Amino acid sequence: MGFTLKYRRIGTFMIDMAIVQMFAMVGRDIYLGVIAYISKGTGMTLSLNDSIALPALLLLFIGLMLLFIGVFMGYQWICYRLLGTSLSRYLLSVQVVSTDDKPLTKQRYLKREFNKIYLCVATLGLYPLYCGAQYLAFSNPPMHDRTNHTTVVES
Repeated sequence: MGFTLKYRRIGTFMIDMAIVQMFAMVGRDIYLGVIAYISKGTGMTLSLNDSIALPALLLLFIGLMLLFIGVFMGYQWICYRLLGTSLSRYLLSVQVVSTDDKPLTKQRYLKREFNKIYLCVATLGLYPLYCGAQYLAFSNPPMHDRTNHTTVVES
């Protein structure tokens, strides 16, 4: 596998994450605004010394993580529908292909992308760093490619 393909492949993920992060920031602000608006009229206050603070903060962060996953999957679905791949892969001329004899369907492609974002969120952002280092140093394919029997090639 060539040096340029490795960096273009990592670059596509970074570009996709940056685009999704912009949309997720808007969604996050709306989400937090709705929560603030709902809690404004109730007279409820949240103190860090309160016994409900930890579950409330946990619920807030889980909601933000689910929002980010939803925005990422929505972005991937729209891009796949319009371009057949993500925007960054389209711009950097790489595509996802199947490594087994089964065709790469929309469901399979979106499952691959869900596995990727799920692992990123579950490891709090360490998955892309670890997989990128393993891929650049030893050419080990990422876990989301191994489990879904896919790879990224030049188009």
